[in-house]
Amino acid sequence: MAERKRITAGSNLDANVAISRAPRSLDLGELKVHLVTPRGKIAQEHTDAVTAPGEMGEFEVLPGHVPMLSELHPGVLSLGERSRHVYAVGRGYLRVDAGGDIEILVDDAIPAEKIDAAGAQAELKQLADELDEWTEPPNAAWKTLKSRHDWAQARVLAGRALSH
Repeated sequence: MAERKRITAGSNLDANVAISRAPRSLDLGELKVHLVTPRGKIAQEHTDAVTAPGEMGEFEVLPGHVPMLSELHPGVLSLGERSRHVYAVGRGYLRVDAGGDIEILVDDAIPAEKIDAAGAQAELKQLADELDEWTEPPNAAWKTLKSRHDWAQARVLAGRALSH
């Protein structure tokens, strides 16, 4: 809801200004986040920021963000700036609703502290080599291989993000 106020400055200057208010149920310093995969809930927490791997690049959502829907690419998801929780996530979507709640629906998600860094790195190298050796035009098998590569890369990057 917007409240309209008249602002007067100087002798003849005035303008109508819409002042937006965050929903009363949402603390302006907090986001309510639900991270879900097809296998169930991975995380549900209140946090001060969400940084996500969008299809066109990384983006951040802060309290008071407008409603939106964004496609996610496999990568690193960070919940919070003050108290940070890091996850590797697969493809999916992030939705900010009108009340400020955030739903993150992804194929896969794993907390960074549970990642086998050496295993993910070895898998990434193997899959990168297979992609480099691919000679056929891209097809369903190539897309599957690329998807596996992107998931391995997301796990490697999330493991690195945890240590920084």
